[in-house]
Amino acid sequence: MTNYVIVGAGAAGLYTAYRLLSSGSLNQGDTVNLYEWSNRPGGRIYTYTFPPPVGSNGLYCEFGGMRFATDPNFPNPAKIAEGHVLVQQMIIALGLQGKVVPFLQSANRLYYLRGKNLYEQSLKNSVAGLPYNFNTEFTQFINSIPKVPPPYYTADTILGQIATVFAPGLGSSNADRGKWCKYYATGAVGANNGTTSFPAGTPMRDIGYWNLLYDQLGDEGFDYVADGTGYESNVINWNSADAMQANNDYGSTSVYSRLDGGYGLLFEALANQITTLAASYPGSGITYSAQLTSLAESRTDNTTICTFAPTYWGPPPIPPVVPIPPVAADVLFLALPRRALELVAQGSGPNYMLNAAPVKYLLESSLDQPAIKVVMVFDQAWWLPGQCTYPPKLGWPTNGPKPPPSQWVGGATITDLPLRMVYYFANNVPGGPGANGGPYVLLASYDDMNYSSFWREVEITGDYPVAPSRMLKPLQGPTSVAVE
Repeated sequence: MTNYVIVGAGAAGLYTAYRLLSSGSLNQGDTVNLYEWSNRPGGRIYTYTFPPPVGSNGLYCEFGGMRFATDPNFPNPAKIAEGHVLVQQMIIALGLQGKVVPFLQSANRLYYLRGKNLYEQSLKNSVAGLPYNFNTEFTQFINSIPKVPPPYYTADTILGQIATVFAPGLGSSNADRGKWCKYYATGAVGANNGTTSFPAGTPMRDIGYWNLLYDQLGDEGFDYVADGTGYESNVINWNSADAMQANNDYGSTSVYSRLDGGYGLLFEALANQITTLAASYPGSGITYSAQLTSLAESRTDNTTICTFAPTYWGPPPIPPVVPIPPVAADVLFLALPRRALELVAQGSGPNYMLNAAPVKYLLESSLDQPAIKVVMVFDQAWWLPGQCTYPPKLGWPTNGPKPPPSQWVGGATITDLPLRMVYYFANNVPGGPGANGGPYVLLASYDDMNYSSFWREVEITGDYPVAPSRMLKPLQGPTSVAVE
């Protein structure tokens, strides 16, 4: 008998449990147990439904991921090779394909950069209107972008061209993971692309992405692609071979979809499927509100002893604590973020493997990338056509009927201010608008990295009860902010 223990019911932990239970490789007597600190599945994926009266019609907003890149062949599982392949396959496997609707974007995004407004269509074939002092190398680089069809010199187009130049055959084709893995292992600067900094033959995995961008685009070009994508994490100094593959997922030309009712539906369905499968293996299942605090090697066998502390997510007063007995794991999966692993390591004693130097080295190779979303709710969708000039047509096709109101999504507008990105949602309720239409959600800011600390300082929290670095509560709902 083997006891499989998985800690963390985010995407990684849920998928691990699902694959184990559906593999057909388990024996009778084996158990698969999944433990989660919070009281829900999904981790950083969290569809938040507003409480009444605002959310009386089911109005929701995504506090985590909200869309997935979609293959044109969806929902044919045999032909899905592009976009977020695993997400699409799981949606089909769980029978949620009927919930998939387009995540529509504006065909003419608005930018506000360095104090200047401009529309995406003004970037067709020219960067003259951009408020940046580009150098000669930048101009030479963007002139290498194919002129058929006429390009828009958006930041994501330029990042895509970096991949086209340095990963020929991969950058523009949304190549599959196997080809990118091979490139990661063997890819090098081509004979015609060498520079003084990175001569031909330099392995791409040895070049930092920040360094590559500065080398090709100059300092002002780098600032433009950092400002104009809306994601600061796109241009941090990670591995160039990996960064080019990841940045293929973003851009105004990518095709995105969402789940009508929220991205959280996928992870709730996955958790329900795990519970169903676990019934065939008595003693298996999902335990919520259980925080892993320490790990220890058993002195009597080859198991790992997992110690959990109960957590409580309801309103006060806190009920009497019911202890969670220690769990012996024959096979242990830690599907946890870096900070959680560091805390478990602290509680496990200096001799436990999580505190070994090679493991700490690997843990610290994972970068902290904080993110922030600011959500506003209005009685009237003042950004819809006929009420304002932007977003133009909310990304509706020029020909054919407009999509139903349940699919109205516009944006993002992008700025270098702390707002960074703004998404315009309309009747964001399951199945479309209620009898009275609104209220309406505006994702007033979506930012990662640099400005997340800006928004933390306007949260209404009073005196911090603990140091900000110890604020580790999973997503459970919104925090109010000061409004002046």
